[in-house]
Amino acid sequence: MKVFFREAEIDDLEILEFIERQCFRDPWNADMLSSELSMSHSVYLVLTDGENIFGYLSYLHILDELHIMNVAVLPDYQGNGYGRLMVKRIIDDAQAKEAVAITLEVRESNYRAQKLYEGFGFALAGTRPHYYMDKENALIYWLELGGDIQ
Repeated sequence: MKVFFREAEIDDLEILEFIERQCFRDPWNADMLSSELSMSHSVYLVLTDGENIFGYLSYLHILDELHIMNVAVLPDYQGNGYGRLMVKRIIDDAQAKEAVAITLEVRESNYRAQKLYEGFGFALAGTRPHYYMDKENALIYWLELGGDIQ
């Protein structure tokens, strides 16, 4: 299946909210997503085959760093390399924007995401205790740019 990225639009809010509910324990609602979409330093890209949107990524570009907010793929599409494709896109964007680093938080229990990011060279940099609404800790990951990206 041929897939591509395009900028998310306000008309995509319903599918973004659906993806959130399918992928995350504490999903963002339409108001939160709408607010984020409207911020000048936010980037939201949807992953689509031209007809269906089945994933999205979002990050903040602040000064010389990118902060990954979300990488989400609908469960029926997981396991096909789309998460990896999205992380690679974020890294490519960071390099194009001449960012020096990328950071993110991931649930302590989300081993699949940790493995994904570690596969790109992200390193564990610390913990945010009780970061999520259910009080689960977040692991902080960083990727310093400038070297070869896998």
